[in-house]
Amino acid sequence: MNHTHRIQPSLSRGANCATAHLRDSATTSLDCDKRTATHMDKQRKIHDIASGEPAPAIRRRYPLILLYAALIGAIAALFTAAFLTVYNLGIQFFGNPSHFGLNVNRFWPLILLTAGGILIGIAIKFTGIHGGLGVAQEQYAKTGRIEPRYLPSILLEAFIALFSGAAVGPEGPLSFLTGGVGTWITDHLRIDKEDAALLVYAAIAGCFGGFFGSPVVGAIGALEYMFIHELDYYRHLIPGLLAASCGYGVYWALLRTSLIGTFSFPNYASPRIIDLLWALVIGLLCGVIGTAYKVLFAIVQRIFAPLRQHPIVLAILGGVIIGLIGSFVPLTLYSGQVQLQSLLKSTISYSALYLLLLLVVKALLTSTSFATGFDGGPIFPLIFIGGTLGLAIAQIFPFIPVGVAVMAAMAGTLSAVAPMPLTIALLLGLLGGQADLTPMITIGAIIGFLTGKALTSLLPKPRSTTHEAGSDDTHHTVTSAGTPAPA
Repeated sequence: MNHTHRIQPSLSRGANCATAHLRDSATTSLDCDKRTATHMDKQRKIHDIASGEPAPAIRRRYPLILLYAALIGAIAALFTAAFLTVYNLGIQFFGNPSHFGLNVNRFWPLILLTAGGILIGIAIKFTGIHGGLGVAQEQYAKTGRIEPRYLPSILLEAFIALFSGAAVGPEGPLSFLTGGVGTWITDHLRIDKEDAALLVYAAIAGCFGGFFGSPVVGAIGALEYMFIHELDYYRHLIPGLLAASCGYGVYWALLRTSLIGTFSFPNYASPRIIDLLWALVIGLLCGVIGTAYKVLFAIVQRIFAPLRQHPIVLAILGGVIIGLIGSFVPLTLYSGQVQLQSLLKSTISYSALYLLLLLVVKALLTSTSFATGFDGGPIFPLIFIGGTLGLAIAQIFPFIPVGVAVMAAMAGTLSAVAPMPLTIALLLGLLGGQADLTPMITIGAIIGFLTGKALTSLLPKPRSTTHEAGSDDTHHTVTSAGTPAPA
């Protein structure tokens, strides 16, 4: 009897052990199956890419995707041309005080930007801030969309900032406009989420293809600008190239203008081996300058942070500061493209010290613009900063060709701040309009990017800052380093 009772616990323990063993075996088998399935999926993707064929799920609807991409790219270019036409006409009109019966040329920027600050502050108070650095990228990464319902307020605030002379460019609002239009179209097409995200990317590619004057820059630029990290020829590059090509065709047919050759250097004959070394050195210097710009941007953001709950006061203060400084240094206002062309045409009229002063003031005004509600794009102001630095380098070291110094400095500065070295090398190669300068541009972009990345890693960890005004769902995120916040 006692013997039997002693056996029962042993049997029970044995059964429990067996059950546990079976459960562990089943779990291990399930995990193994999952790993095997994942591995097979990866192998299938590799096979699809290596075989030159899209995945079967894509292949069935691929012709329709390409058709939609082409149409959306063309429509995006139409909106781009309309936006830039209004932008240029607005700057010409508001930039001339005689249109308002005034004769205050010296302090017109102060008057205009103060008025702009009042209007932007009121707009933010009642509609909120729905744009800003990194917002489009964050929305796209999370949802594959750029919310179209906020476009009226984003465009209103952007046009006020651009017309008033704030030190920002038009490319930021353009990405919201065309991405939002692309999202609106895909909503009405009732297609699945993955294809909708692809077509939103195609809309931005169409915009950039037209605006920057190259289908290749349009497709690659949209990939890097939107922080799309997965490079898929069939899901991105081929539809993107098609959309950007259609965008370029429509844009050129409407406006007959292009950025190709904007900054030309006819006195530069051909590249020399020593020029590659100069580009490397300039790229290193620009990596330092770009990192310093990030630090300045972060400092300015923190200075104005206490006023973010008072958008009207903040925008007026920003307008007064930008306008007052800009009244004495007018070359630092607006996006900087036209102003840099003016500097290049009369290089000998400015000393290296004055050019360096322009660089610092432009960086300060651009940072202040973004911190106080004058949102726009950062690319063209950074081109101005880099180009001005290049001119100063050529003044200080006259044995470095002006074209090499300017284009390598543009590439290095842009790449140190914005993580888009491939787009920047391609874009500046077009803006320079000379194939001979392409090697120096590429070296400047790569070295500036790597140097900026290395130095940025030594800075305090970026802290996301949320700007709120006017509504509970209103915000935009900017890292403390002053760059768009990638998702």
